Amino acid sequence: MTGTGPERPQQPDRLDRIEQLITELVRTAPAADSAVVGELVDHLHRVGSPLARSIARVVELVAEQLIAPGIALPPLAMACATLTDAVRGKLGARELEAARFEIETLMPMPDKPPPIATPDVPLSSLRKRPRS
Repeated sequence: MTGTGPERPQQPDRLDRIEQLITELVRTAPAADSAVVGELVDHLHRVGSPLARSIARVVELVAEQLIAPGIALPPLAMACATLTDAVRGKLGARELEAARFEIETLMPMPDKPPPIATPDVPLSSLRKRPRS
């Protein structure tokens, strides 16, 4: 059938390629080939789901050495399998959301701001200065 758009025929190939690329990253860890990372991130962005975007971000953080590959790659591989199974219709929204939550727990949290300084004197002893 023609007229289904350019993305439809490529979708199974894209899903297979996502699985191949994440497997390559796991196999070659701790090194991360920038070409593999770039292609994987591109395919994930083309899928475009919240899970795919979260996976892509964590893959980038692993490549930038902001997340340890030994910690991130096993859950990333499982999340990629969940993503591809869901796109193929084998899994539902609950599984996608659970996988997204797991992947997002790998993202570094911003540093806490320094605590607000409080005086070391009792507040009752503080007085307003007279205006000059």
